[in-house]
Amino acid sequence: MIIAGVLSASHSFGDEAIKIRYVSSFLADEKGNMFKTPKGVACTNDSLLVIADTGNGRLLKYTNQNGLFVMGGEYRIPDLSSPSKVQISSTGELFVLDEREPRIARLSTEGAFVAYIKPTGQPDPGSYIPRSFALDARDNIYILDILAERVLVLDPAGKLLREVKFPRNYGFFSDLAVDQGGTVFLIDTVQCMVYSAGAQAQVFTALTGKLKEYMLFPTSITLDSAGMLYIIDQNGGSIIVMNSAGTVMGRQLGVGWKEGFLRYPSQACITAAGNLFVADRENNRVQQFSIVK
Repeated sequence: MIIAGVLSASHSFGDEAIKIRYVSSFLADEKGNMFKTPKGVACTNDSLLVIADTGNGRLLKYTNQNGLFVMGGEYRIPDLSSPSKVQISSTGELFVLDEREPRIARLSTEGAFVAYIKPTGQPDPGSYIPRSFALDARDNIYILDILAERVLVLDPAGKLLREVKFPRNYGFFSDLAVDQGGTVFLIDTVQCMVYSAGAQAQVFTALTGKLKEYMLFPTSITLDSAGMLYIIDQNGGSIIVMNSAGTVMGRQLGVGWKEGFLRYPSQACITAAGNLFVADRENNRVQQFSIVK
């Protein structure tokens, strides 16, 4: 249901409803320097959290100490002035998308610059524009290439393993996610649809129809350890929960300034224990939620 151009929030469906509950907010670093339009957030194994504080041109690293995430470092890379998305590899290395260039940087576990990701093994290594990217359990890199209309799959060293072509008649793909079996999911922002491609597929196919009754402008997608999809509706300030078959299970949160509400949220990440972190961009904070099933 749409009311005055905004979808009503907190819809749940059937016995499999998932609840998202507010826990806390991250507003500033340990010195009191406030966040500015943070767009990226990554977490792993309930021990590590990394925030891309985009407006301040920095990365902030937090570690879990007895259930609390405590800041453990600030990283500023001279040629990485606008970090917008971040992922953590199985070894703790950081992969960061700079939206200004755009390009993907690889950093050490201590935040030192290592290299930019440059695909090898394709006809023209310079003919791609990364809109987003994701890592799988083996640290293979999946790049959403909006120039050549494909997803590039690279091994950890950057060698091309395969590519998956965009489907016909799509709107605009903003983000992707990959599950433990190698299935890739794309979110179509314009058509409010989800597409998928199995581990051996060469072209994406529609997983859902148009879902405009649930979302206004979806821009980000991530998965939990059980393979459930969490889609961020940027303009609706909400999170839509969907199973891997494309069935919508619920819609949580809504637009606002108070704790537990979102304004133009960006990336999200989920830990194994069900901690959900959301880069709440226009509220200049990162919020932590718990997922209750």
